[in-house]
Amino acid sequence: MSNEEMSDRPGEPVRRGEGAEGFPHGSKYPLFVALGMFFTGLGLSMFTVALAIGIPVLIYGMWGWTKEYTIEEFETGIVPAQKRQLLGFKSGYISMLLVILGELIIFASLFVVWFYLKATRGPFPPEGMPGPDLMLGIVMTVLLLAASVALGYGRYAIARDERTPFNWGLALSMVFGVAYLVVFALDWINLAAGGAVPSQGPYPAAYYVLTGTHAAHLLAGLVLSGIIAYRAWGRNHFSSNRHLMVKTTEAYWHFLTFVSILILAFVYFPG
Repeated sequence: MSNEEMSDRPGEPVRRGEGAEGFPHGSKYPLFVALGMFFTGLGLSMFTVALAIGIPVLIYGMWGWTKEYTIEEFETGIVPAQKRQLLGFKSGYISMLLVILGELIIFASLFVVWFYLKATRGPFPPEGMPGPDLMLGIVMTVLLLAASVALGYGRYAIARDERTPFNWGLALSMVFGVAYLVVFALDWINLAAGGAVPSQGPYPAAYYVLTGTHAAHLLAGLVLSGIIAYRAWGRNHFSSNRHLMVKTTEAYWHFLTFVSILILAFVYFPG
């Protein structure tokens, strides 16, 4: 594709070298992120009133930094150091894999707690307490599998500059993700109605922490997909030449699906 053809798309042709140093740069937002994290931590640990400062400042810093990194630099054609090649892969993709590895360690710890409590304080669920609905667990896992497949299809399409299939794949993945949260909420409501609340013992406490942590990560995945949707539908971003965020978000959704399969196997199935 010629530079003239590429120049019709935001962010292309890309600029490297002089005038294209990209991130890190003289941004003010890392300072706001640091201040927000400090006051948020202070509020959580000592002075609750500090949350009124920390949370808004943190959100502002993250919003501004994300906007600079994902939109402004993209539209000016900059390829920052984090988006260049490293060991044959885009370093941004490697960063996402490292994030996923860290999250897998978190979930491994939660599963260890689950199995330990089940072995020492079991059986799970205890006598007279309702357990999670197996059918709902299967539905949730199928929904996440569908979301992963849809986003994978979208990434495959944009890698070939096929925007309509990409848009459909992205939209369907978000719909399936939201549907998962709806079914997840229904499962929690049913358990709570049957008396399985966190204060009633190790089983409901471990269940809510494990599944709630997964749901929180899924919310993060929807935020990532929402940013992609805004960039793709609102600003005409992404092409076969530049779709790193689509690829990294796809990897994150595959991670979510993998964890959902583990939860289905070890938490929802009896035994």
